[in-house]
Amino acid sequence: MEKALAVYSGKDPVTLWSLMTCDMRSTCPSNDVAEAMSAAANRNIYRLYITHRSSLGFPAVHAYDSVVLFGYNSDMFTPKELDIKFEKHYINMVKKLAQDKKFDDGWDTFPGKSMTYENSNEISNVGSSKPQQEECEKLAKLDLVKYGWQNK
Repeated sequence: MEKALAVYSGKDPVTLWSLMTCDMRSTCPSNDVAEAMSAAANRNIYRLYITHRSSLGFPAVHAYDSVVLFGYNSDMFTPKELDIKFEKHYINMVKKLAQDKKFDDGWDTFPGKSMTYENSNEISNVGSSKPQQEECEKLAKLDLVKYGWQNK
């Protein structure tokens, strides 16, 4: 247990739990699946990782991207400026992918490039590492990546 907790040293318990469970169950297995899919002929695989926090302030909100894309439920929360900025940026990215099948900001196919949506003025950040790559490697050494979501 101590080794697993050390992967996220310096994090408060809520953030640690959120990151560890998301990485074990979703982020790391998604990296593996995206990499395997990228080996297929005639397929362009893009990897998007969202670290952007909504105005609710939770470390991770599953399906936040879907809520942003398809509309906020007024019972859930009232979007603030931060949420609206993210919504516009995210919808424009989806439109660009659907219409042009490419991006002008340096985002390219996985595993060479990944896009991270974060809390910053630009929101998007293109990098050459996989999302949570260092953490995923440590979790894999601890044999904790085998617990990915199983959709049936």
